Amino acid sequence: MLCLLCLVLKLTGSVLEDAWKEKGISCMDEVIQRMKNVVLDSDRSRDVRQMLLKLVELRSSNWGRVHSTWTFKEATPENDPNYFMNEPTFYTSEGIPFTAADPEYQEKYQEMLDREDFFCEETGNDLSASGDAFLDDLGDDEMDPEMQEAYEKFCLESEHKRTQ
Repeated sequence: MLCLLCLVLKLTGSVLEDAWKEKGISCMDEVIQRMKNVVLDSDRSRDVRQMLLKLVELRSSNWGRVHSTWTFKEATPENDPNYFMNEPTFYTSEGIPFTAADPEYQEKYQEMLDREDFFCEETGNDLSASGDAFLDDLGDDEMDPEMQEAYEKFCLESEHKRTQ
């Protein structure tokens, strides 16, 4: 019977105590004091004393409730040290790393983009056309004869394996 009482109090103790406090009743203090007396009683089994002790500890920790006064704030560079963690790291022409966390980031990043544009204009490279035969063929949905033959062979082999 005592174990059942412990289990019920473990599950409902916080609700009971809150309800009793609203009504101005302080029964929970008496219940917990009786449990402490049983814990000190050497005639009880070790398991019962342990269960009661855990229940007393649970109540002393406010039934495991955590009251947080923390409110959600939007992450900004000022309040979150990890704000720029997923940003890429770039390197200047001198080999010095810089990220979006650096004050001169916008200026350095724009310089880097301008240099790339200048380089493309000087060499005549157009970044919109990759010049890579593999990438240029990605839009081609048709198979060449060799691919068609290999596909048909694959289908026949697959069907042959299924019928065996």
